[in-house]
Amino acid sequence: MSYHIRKGNKEDIGDIMKIVRKTVEIMKSEDIDQWTDEYPLMEDFLKDSENDSLYVAVDEQNNVAGSITIDQNEPSEYASSEWNRIGPSYLFHRLVVDPDVRGKGIASLLIKQTEKVAKDHQIQYIRTDTYSLNKKAQSLFRKNGFKQTGQIQFMGKDNPFYTFDKILDV
Repeated sequence: MSYHIRKGNKEDIGDIMKIVRKTVEIMKSEDIDQWTDEYPLMEDFLKDSENDSLYVAVDEQNNVAGSITIDQNEPSEYASSEWNRIGPSYLFHRLVVDPDVRGKGIASLLIKQTEKVAKDHQIQYIRTDTYSLNKKAQSLFRKNGFKQTGQIQFMGKDNPFYTFDKILDV
């Protein structure tokens, strides 16, 4: 089965929330409290859709397999990390893939969309973060060419978040 990326819309949010709920259950079972029943919420994805920053990975039947938010909204906590570059960047947030179809390259496809959006806007730099307990996300970011730059305290969690960046080829 092949997947492609398209802009997400509010009609996709029900499917995204089903994927989020499955993901939260997996995180709970792995003692990772990055996502909970309080975050991310449907309202977060509605706002992403309204801001034109929501993208979804879909199969040939247009079934949502994952989503990502791509924007330039940098949390204030990012100021305390040691980035490889100062200046404009694109960020991705709330990357999620349906656990039923993981391992098919969908997360990497969504991350590549971030690179495309950044390049389309003549920006050669991407930033993101993930929870220090989320080893799978850290591995995914490294596999996609991201470098860990530091850590921040974020979202009221006891454990730090690791920050990652990638300078894109011109």
